[in-house]
Order: sequence, then structure tokens, then C-alpha cells
Amino acid sequence: MTIADIPAQQPGPFISATGISGRWMNWLFADKDRMFWVLQIAGWVGFFVLHILSVSTFLAGRTTPALLYSVASSGIGFLTTSVLARPIYRLARRQGPVLLLTTVLTSTVIMAVAMSGMKALIFSIVIGRGWIPLDAESASLTDYILLIVPSMPANLFLLGSWAGFYFGINYYLNLRNEMERALLSARLADQAQLKMLRYQLNPHFLFNTLNAISTLVLEQDGKQANSMLTQLSAFLRYSLDSDPLLKTSLAEEVRALKLYLEIEKTRFGDRLKVDFEIDEETLDAPVPSLILQPAIENAIKYAIAQMEDGGEITIIAKRDGNMLHMRVCDNGPNAPDDPSTILTNSKNGVGLVNMRDRLTFMYQDRSEFRLSKLKPQGLCVSIKLPFENRGQ
Repeated sequence: MTIADIPAQQPGPFISATGISGRWMNWLFADKDRMFWVLQIAGWVGFFVLHILSVSTFLAGRTTPALLYSVASSGIGFLTTSVLARPIYRLARRQGPVLLLTTVLTSTVIMAVAMSGMKALIFSIVIGRGWIPLDAESASLTDYILLIVPSMPANLFLLGSWAGFYFGINYYLNLRNEMERALLSARLADQAQLKMLRYQLNPHFLFNTLNAISTLVLEQDGKQANSMLTQLSAFLRYSLDSDPLLKTSLAEEVRALKLYLEIEKTRFGDRLKVDFEIDEETLDAPVPSLILQPAIENAIKYAIAQMEDGGEITIIAKRDGNMLHMRVCDNGPNAPDDPSTILTNSKNGVGLVNMRDRLTFMYQDRSEFRLSKLKPQGLCVSIKLPFENRGQ
């Protein structure tokens, strides 16, 4: 396998890993069996190199018997951990803490004794009588013990370290899996919440628009009714086609808002005046789709609809350093002295609360949402977002 064979988005526990090394790490850790055997072989090969450079050289120099003893010691360790330790530890992981510790400690001691005995036997065969006579005639149990006992601490440490790595890696992978599941659940919940907030079209708007179209039909003003239906169709198509989890350009957002406001101007006639003050440099800035819609709906319902004439809505977009500042202001007479009370009014503040919550979900603490009362009258809804380049 070459690096080209590994997908660029190889799943694995290292979520933020990038580049060739990150892809290899994720490839290695994506499959537990593959990871085990790669680490197992690499670990015991490393042990073999260390053993032959230290223990065997000290005991018998750089000779063939020393090499054979290192090969045998590494092989015994490899087989012990692969055939015995792994199944026992895997079974122990399913038990409670007390039984787990008891099983691991007991089995580790027994395996360390068995490894020491096997190494003593291999030592007597490969190295010979240079250290302790172990031929059939002169060897005794005491002689074997003299070989087994010194290697016991080293084998206990070796198996203990192996167990530590085994349980540590497994618990790490389990923790990463739980974290990924928790992040996925939170992401899905956020997406569901965003979609709910985004798709809450004002039923009053639809009702009033259809009622206005019905009135035009009854008055036999077919041209105006047809124009209003076309505008409503275009606005609803944009609203339903746009993904609430993605962003659109401010230019597209303004186009959709103009469709909406043209419908409202058909309803209100000269009672509604709309001014757009959009800086040219902001038109390509990505913004959440229909993010200003609730503010305009709020102005129509609680300001313009309450006025007999002279209603005005101003939509402003300017760049303020690295922030995009947008405002929707009206000149309605009923703005409270403390505009923040609108957000706590379960009847009147639903749209603006949804607007604020969408901003929080998408930008966290990088956005601002503020209501302010204008003088002599009116309400202004202001938001600030990070000013992003197209494609960010």
C-alpha cells in the first residue's frame, strides 16, 4: 500500500490530523485489529534490537548464541502477549473494576513466571554452562530458580508496560468514539434546531398575502393579483431551496428581501416606504440565508401595520473593520423604552428570538445582536457578523 491508496478523508480518531502523517495515523487507528498487529510487531522488533544491543551482548557478546537468545526472548514475549495476554485482557475489560484488576494482576504474574521459565530453558540451551551448569547430571531445581528469579522483575515490568499500553490505547479509542458520538449528536441537534428556526415562515405573512390576492381577484385586478402571485412564488421557492445550514451572498439575500417587501408594498401601498443602504463592498459577503427576515416581519407587523401613513423601513449593510454590520430600522410608534423586553415576550418576540438564536448557533460569541429604540420613534434591530470572503 502507498500513501496514494489512503483516502484523503480517512476516518480515524485523530480528527484534526492533516497531511501525509495524519492520514497514516488515521489509517493505522481506524481498524483496531490492524492497529494491534502493527504496534505489536513494531514493539517486539524494537525489543529485539534493544535486547541484542544490551542483554545478549552483556551475556555472550556479539555472537550467534547471543543473537539466537535475543530472537527466542523476543519470540516468547510476542507469543505470550499475542496468544495469552490479549484474550485474557480483552475478557477482563468486560468485567467490573475489582474483577478486572484481579484478573489482570494474577494473569500478569503467572505469565511473567512462565516467560522467565521459558527464557531460563532457552538460556541453558543456547548460552550453555558458562554461567550455571544445567546439564542433566548436574542441574538442580535451585539452579533453574537462580536463572528464573533475576529475570522475574524485568518480565513483570515488560508485561506490565504492555498491559498499560493495551488498556491505555483501548480506553483512549473508546473515549474518542464516545466523544465523536457526542459531537455528532450535538451537531445533529444544532442542525435540527437551525432548520426549525429557519423554516418558521410567518403564517400571518402567508395568510395576509393570500387574502390580499383574493381581494385583488374579487376586484378583478388580475394583473396585480398575478404579479403578487409571481412574487410570492419566487420568494417561497428561494426560502425553501436555500439551506439553513449554509450561507448565501448578501446580494442574494437582498434580492429575496426585495421580493418579500414588494409583496408587502402591494398590500400597504403608499403606507410603506423601503430604503436600502447597502455598501457595494458588502454584496459578496456570505450571510445566513434570510437572516434579516424576522426583523422585517417584526417591523411590518408591529410598526407599519399600526400606522395610517408614512411607514418606513430602512435596511443597512456596512463593513465595520473585520465585521459586517447590518441593521433593519423602522419608524413605528410603539417601540418600548426598553427594547430588550420584546425578546422576553412570548407572543411578540418569537421571530427576533429565532434570529438571535440562529446567529448564536452559527457564530457563537463572534456575533452581536442588539435592539435599540430610535428617536423620535422607531425600533432598530442590529446584528454584527464576521466579515468573510466569498468561499470561506
